[in-house]
Amino acid sequence: MDSFITEILPPFQAPSRDARLVLFADETIRRDRTEVARQLHQYTQYAAKYGVFLISGLLELDSNLCLCMFGPKGEPVLRQPALHLSLPLRTELTPASGIELARTELGSFYLCVDADILHPQTVRAAALKGADVVFSVQHIDPVDETPERIMGSVWNAAQTNNLYVVNLSGRSVTVCCPAPVTRAGDGYLVRHTGSAPCRFGLNLERLDQVREGFPVMERMNASLIQNYAEELGLGR
Repeated sequence: MDSFITEILPPFQAPSRDARLVLFADETIRRDRTEVARQLHQYTQYAAKYGVFLISGLLELDSNLCLCMFGPKGEPVLRQPALHLSLPLRTELTPASGIELARTELGSFYLCVDADILHPQTVRAAALKGADVVFSVQHIDPVDETPERIMGSVWNAAQTNNLYVVNLSGRSVTVCCPAPVTRAGDGYLVRHTGSAPCRFGLNLERLDQVREGFPVMERMNASLIQNYAEELGLGR
């Protein structure tokens, strides 16, 4: 699939007919075990009903803070736990140690959980594994992490790793990509809209063209990456 429509919607709002992937703008971290189980069931039903790939809001599963993806038949595709936890969650939850990608007919996706977007090595590891798009969702205390810092991290992640970064903080949406992909040449596909719902197209064919002209991954120091593979989350 060369391009597809993505929509960021309030939980369980019906998508447009041509949407292929939906990300729920859920401002709450779901932590109660019974509520989480009910949400997971509803996610599978929603994905199957509308035939879309679905990315959940933030959930607590097995003492991890997670994002989950479901396929268009309601099947689980990926559960990615956070590698780094914001200060309020460090005494309550456990960080993960590895990065996995959802490899789908649309492309390869990395689910970047909460504070992980503020750690450049997480997106770099996903890029090294072949990610096309990073979906980043935060529930970060604005006293600790300013919107300006988050937006800077999103823009830098897209430019330095040659991929799309879709960032959702509360209901605020930013989508960045390599500058040549955008008509304005500024690297912003969606600029900090202020609220969901939001709709945009992701053109992976154009992304591949840009990558061919500036192959960032091929210019990496392979020996250095190998030495720090565990720290980068490349062990799995």
